[in-house]
Amino acid sequence: MTVSNTGGNLSTDFERILLKEFMDFFNFFDLSKQCLEIEDKRLYHTHDNFSLMEQLIYQNIAGYSTDSSANLMKQDPIFKMVLDKSGLASQDSLSRFRDCKSEENISQL
Repeated sequence: MTVSNTGGNLSTDFERILLKEFMDFFNFFDLSKQCLEIEDKRLYHTHDNFSLMEQLIYQNIAGYSTDSSANLMKQDPIFKMVLDKSGLASQDSLSRFRDCKSEENISQL
């Protein structure tokens, strides 16, 4: 990873890199895939449910608690780097993910 201040794309949420290192140390998302079952009834999608969950977690920890913040975060270079994606989920995708909760997966959390 290289971080520099060349005056290009800047972010005010640099702490997400440290959070990513911490969560990777504990294999948080690998463990969540083993322990959490989320039924995905969508026929066509760009982001799987675990990717959406990961984006929501980082977004909430960074203080962007509303789904509509996703459209703003899609442009953040640090956020894209932390999630290792060229494109992030939109507000619509995150809202649909929040609506797919069931008693089973809530109890798994």
